[in-house]
Amino acid sequence: MADSSNSLLKTAVERIRGYLDDPDLEAKYTDDYIVRHVFQPAFATVTSRLNNSASNPVLKRLTFPLVKNQQYYQLPPCVGEVWRLAIVDNTGNVTQEAIPRGLYNYRGPNWQIEGNMLSFLPYPDANYSSVELWYCPSGDFQPVYCATASGATFNATYTALTVLLGTTTPTLGTFDRRPGAYVGQMLRFIGTTNNSVVEERMIESWTKSATANAWIATVRIPFTENTTATAFEIAPEGGESLYEAVACAGAMKLAGYRKTTGDHFMMIQAQYRDAMKTLMDRSSNMQMRMPKSWQKDTVDNELGQSWRF
Repeated sequence: MADSSNSLLKTAVERIRGYLDDPDLEAKYTDDYIVRHVFQPAFATVTSRLNNSASNPVLKRLTFPLVKNQQYYQLPPCVGEVWRLAIVDNTGNVTQEAIPRGLYNYRGPNWQIEGNMLSFLPYPDANYSSVELWYCPSGDFQPVYCATASGATFNATYTALTVLLGTTTPTLGTFDRRPGAYVGQMLRFIGTTNNSVVEERMIESWTKSATANAWIATVRIPFTENTTATAFEIAPEGGESLYEAVACAGAMKLAGYRKTTGDHFMMIQAQYRDAMKTLMDRSSNMQMRMPKSWQKDTVDNELGQSWRF
């Protein structure tokens, strides 16, 4: 069940407070504080544990040119795990690919990640106008919820939202001013009435506009119901299981602030483990392009399957 506003961020905050049930906490920590200092690191914790098991990660492509004999290229903060570096034609076919090699390969590693830089060794032997880096977003971003959308406007095709920092005032959290930080996250239009349709769209890019204080969030497919900017939030992509796990992780972090009793902390920890198990089950089996199978022939699978030989 979500918060009455349908905000996932507010829902997570309510659950964090519910798990702790502490009157002192209610008075000392605001919802905004919890989103900034508890929800954000808790989401990073859950994401770290989830990344290696999800079968449906958001896959993004970053296009940039390679310059002959230039070793380093800056990566935006949204780049988490790199899957592929390739040249793709205008029909989506991979025509060339740069395969990473071992660090001690006599020809060099070809390419490798060094902090927030992409490094080529040996250096590129020619100029390439367009190379694609395939990656999973890192989840390193600052979530934000705006109860009103003053200063936020759509483009003509409803695929890009421009927000004016200082005019579009967050109710919870703050806008991330790092280019690309929101890539792979959800832009959710919530609305303020019972007739409002909640729409969720994956963010394709987050860039600084030439207009002063303006930033643009571009989504993969256009909004259809929300053609006028209303209440919205930028939050992690995911459902009930994700937000329950984040709420439990956040409650454990905040419990450390309050020196919660051991029994109470163990109760929250048990809820966190249960929520993480549910989240892992959902994410690891989301796509399932290959059916479940046995690792080897046994008496259970060898007979009764006429297609086997």
